[in-house]
Amino acid sequence: MSTMTVKDTAGAPRAAAPGGFHLPTIDAPITKVPFSRLVRVEARKLVDTLAGRWFLIILALVIVIAMTIMLFVDRGDHSYSTYLTAAGVPLGIFLPVLGILSATQEWSQRTAMTTFALEPRRGRVVLAKVVSTVLLGLGAVVLTLLLGAVGRLLGDLRGAETAWAVDGWAIAGMTLMMVLFVLQGLAFGLALLNTPAAIVAYFAIPTLLPLMTLVSWLRTPHEWIDLSMTTAPLPMGAAMTGEQWAQLAVSVALWVGVPLAIGVWRVLRREVK
Repeated sequence: MSTMTVKDTAGAPRAAAPGGFHLPTIDAPITKVPFSRLVRVEARKLVDTLAGRWFLIILALVIVIAMTIMLFVDRGDHSYSTYLTAAGVPLGIFLPVLGILSATQEWSQRTAMTTFALEPRRGRVVLAKVVSTVLLGLGAVVLTLLLGAVGRLLGDLRGAETAWAVDGWAIAGMTLMMVLFVLQGLAFGLALLNTPAAIVAYFAIPTLLPLMTLVSWLRTPHEWIDLSMTTAPLPMGAAMTGEQWAQLAVSVALWVGVPLAIGVWRVLRREVK
């Protein structure tokens, strides 16, 4: 019985392990994980988990209910932009929760060890989460446009006469607002690395900030730090003033930039158990 031989990484022949199978040697070249693969994996984590799948199902039901109510109000005779708002508001409010889950489930479900063992450079993993979250926001905009068109077509079948016209700047503003909201969810998740705490913080802060208007000397700071207020003009389609852009930049830096920086620092330094 002859002995089967294989070639090592240098091309030299050597005897194979019994059964014809041999493990790679420690000096075998390591193939770098493509960044596109990391993005695909993180994108799948957003929608391919049990929590993410049920969340999307419930969100779809909320949108269907909202669109159904629209069709029964005034026999569905609403503009396309009104249907966009009906579909976009639930997505804008609840879709950032998927960004939170993307950042926190690594630690709550103890999959961080697997993730960072396959890709030890944690910065690349965080960057892949950011890219996949931005893609999620862009996908939400496309979904909003499609759902709005479906609702408007159903309105046409019921005799709607309102125009289809919609402002392109309004769509651009809605796109920017959706991306900012999902990034805020991801930033809160990375900063807290705890799902309940991140979700409570994400929904509590916009609720508590308007209380600043009750104090006269806090009204001006509130106009600069409330992200819900500074992003409100975006989907309107009207040109924003320089002051409004400055207010948007300050609020984004405070509620997206700061927690994202804290989150990156925590993920890079936290012990993986």
